[in-house]
Amino acid sequence: MKNPTSKSLITSLFRTAFSFVLIFFLYSNSSAQVGIDDYKSVNIDNLLRLTVDGNSYSDQTIIIFIAGATEGFDSDYDAYKLSGIPAAPQFYSIITCCNLAVNALPPMEADVTVQMGFDVGATTTYTISATDLYTFDPSITIHLFDSIDDVLVDLRSDSVYSFTASPGDISERFKVHFGHELNLDSKVYLEGPYNGSNMNTDLQAAGNVPLFQPYNNSPWNYNGTELVSSVPVNAVDWILVEFRDATSASLANSASMVERHAAFLMNDGTVRGVDGSSFVEFTGWYPNGLYVVIWHRNHLPVLTNTAITESSGIYTYDFSTGFSQAYGGAAAHKDIGSGIYGMMGGDTNADETINSSDLTAVWNLEVGEAGYLLSDINMDGQANNQDKDDIWVENDGESSQLP
Repeated sequence: MKNPTSKSLITSLFRTAFSFVLIFFLYSNSSAQVGIDDYKSVNIDNLLRLTVDGNSYSDQTIIIFIAGATEGFDSDYDAYKLSGIPAAPQFYSIITCCNLAVNALPPMEADVTVQMGFDVGATTTYTISATDLYTFDPSITIHLFDSIDDVLVDLRSDSVYSFTASPGDISERFKVHFGHELNLDSKVYLEGPYNGSNMNTDLQAAGNVPLFQPYNNSPWNYNGTELVSSVPVNAVDWILVEFRDATSASLANSASMVERHAAFLMNDGTVRGVDGSSFVEFTGWYPNGLYVVIWHRNHLPVLTNTAITESSGIYTYDFSTGFSQAYGGAAAHKDIGSGIYGMMGGDTNADETINSSDLTAVWNLEVGEAGYLLSDINMDGQANNQDKDDIWVENDGESSQLP
């Protein structure tokens, strides 16, 4: 038997030492590296768990906001994404350095958008499920944005999202947005009740304004649950506020609608929440630009001509200051007197066009009646010739300019 040479002995010792160092390194790294299992506690606040299922496999990723974490990689909190078998879907956060299965971020002081990565091994239907939403303060909004299908999902109300994906799709398909409730401070006037300085509140004074929002039927089909015990003093009527996400007003069509809220229009033109004093709260995410449509029961709707900007969480817009404030200009709303621009009255059947159908289908049937009527264009509680002669005749032939 040959004795080992000094060279082979050194090589053997080197391999042994290297193996020991490698084992020690791997052990140390695995001990420091957290994983999804480390976040199974139900007592962890501000933790969002996203699970994707499809092609008979599943994957899970976590986003958590925790003191001590940074936007970069934190070995005490983050976990690298390790790819599984090719057939399984892969869902993860993308940060500058790497992909993460667990993405720990510092506590939220402002809105946060997380770029997600998503890869699949087969073309089929996949489902993303969000859990642990209750760990966030109720004022925090959480949305999932699908850039391929251009779908925005409010995970608080729809925690399961199904879609089709293929291996060739871009990895950066999804974003998760964490935000705060926002407020709309808007001003708009209706032609019908305008009296030269403000709007009459005859319907409220007579007790004709319903306690429940009136836009739960065609053509609005709004299923909101806004209900009051009493209609606020100085309220003119209910209106429907629609929020759209688009890159321009011309593209802010019905398909771009994100959310809607019923609100009260006050006699000074301000749009207010159901208490008659607070701003209208909304919770959506508008990565392209926020556009607002104001609907009323018997006036033509108007759309903001530009995206509304935000300051300290409040989005402000005044339709009443000029033709250019509404998309479509002079064709969209009119000078109703005293330098005030307002929505055109006379669309009693709410088909976005003022024509003879508004008379034959609505006004002719209600004329002479009193109450909360579509044909009561001047909103004095009566359907009569004043509604037809003073408003409908003047606006006959006008139509909505909504894209």
